[in-house]
Amino acid sequence: MSKGIKVVWRKLGREVAWGQAHFDPAHPLIEVDPRLGAKRQLEVLCHEVLHITLFPNDTTPATEKLVDAAGKKLCETLWKQNYRRVLMDKNTKPPRIS
Repeated sequence: MSKGIKVVWRKLGREVAWGQAHFDPAHPLIEVDPRLGAKRQLEVLCHEVLHITLFPNDTTPATEKLVDAAGKKLCETLWKQNYRRVLMDKNTKPPRIS
């Protein structure tokens, strides 16, 4: 059983993709291109998480359309609630949220 989905940020130029999901049940992996804008990164991350969590074995075009629509809706909802990625320096501690 997996402890969670590992997310790797790397340039995906050769793959000609914004993101991709790898469906290994023991070690699920998502790769996202860091050159995307903040909102597009969130959208791609939502999209790939949906692939792994909801549709791990489907690759039909209809499913891709469904995942794409759901990912965009999820991203839009989170974005409107002001969810953003915060980049910090390497040795900086995050603020404590109480």
